[in-house]
Amino acid sequence: MIDAKSPGNGDGGGGASDEDAGGVQAVDTAVRVLSALIDTGAPLMLKTVAERAEMQPPKAHRYLVSFCRGGLAERDSASGGYRLGPLAVRIGLAALRRLNVVQVASPTLGEMRDELGFTVGLAVWGSAGPTYVRFEETNDALVISGRPGSVMPMLTSSTGQLFGAYMPASVTAPFIERELAGVQHPGAIPNKIARTMSKADVRALFEAVRKRKLARIEGDLNPGLHGISAPVFDHAGAVAGVITVMGPAGRIDTRFDGPVAKALAARAEDVSRRMGWG
Repeated sequence: MIDAKSPGNGDGGGGASDEDAGGVQAVDTAVRVLSALIDTGAPLMLKTVAERAEMQPPKAHRYLVSFCRGGLAERDSASGGYRLGPLAVRIGLAALRRLNVVQVASPTLGEMRDELGFTVGLAVWGSAGPTYVRFEETNDALVISGRPGSVMPMLTSSTGQLFGAYMPASVTAPFIERELAGVQHPGAIPNKIARTMSKADVRALFEAVRKRKLARIEGDLNPGLHGISAPVFDHAGAVAGVITVMGPAGRIDTRFDGPVAKALAARAEDVSRRMGWG
């Protein structure tokens, strides 16, 4: 095994050096080597790093030497393999601290509205419960059930069901208990869905939501308005927000295996990846 402190060898490529490319190619190559170290458990041996970066081992080794010196990588003394170093970890944490689900997800909402032809909203968990913070609306005459700042119920909205499925029970329990006791959510149409549910029913509902990673409501909160929702996760796997597609009954397809659900799930997963999850 080549030691990180040993002199580098030739790149084995037989072509122009990175310096000949004016520095840009060198940066691109460095990114490839660093990317090879991401999403790994045990430290990687030099050969594996080179294979993932698609270059000869001597060339990969030269980059690893510099990364180890600068703290972007480090070498495991026991196995001799390489992993991300303390500076890379600090950079990653700094980037994560700057991530905001509203900022990250907002461009996606408009894209989804244009792609699907329905209103799309983003909700986060607020002090009063599931709270909408952003809508991208269509030109339909449909009057949606809320606006930014609107708080959704836990059991009779697809948005609330997802927060109920993924938020800690210690946080959501007071909100759920009020609904089970028959306290009507402001703005909701009269219904008996929540008050006729038992705690066992709620657990089964949330289990089904977690299994699908989707929730839907058809006219329970607003007559004629159907919605389907998907969660967005942060770098730690906690639910950071919920994206909901909503439209008039008879037009929007809320089947869990339908095209709207598939597009929504794919978009929510993409936002989660950009939030650092997966």
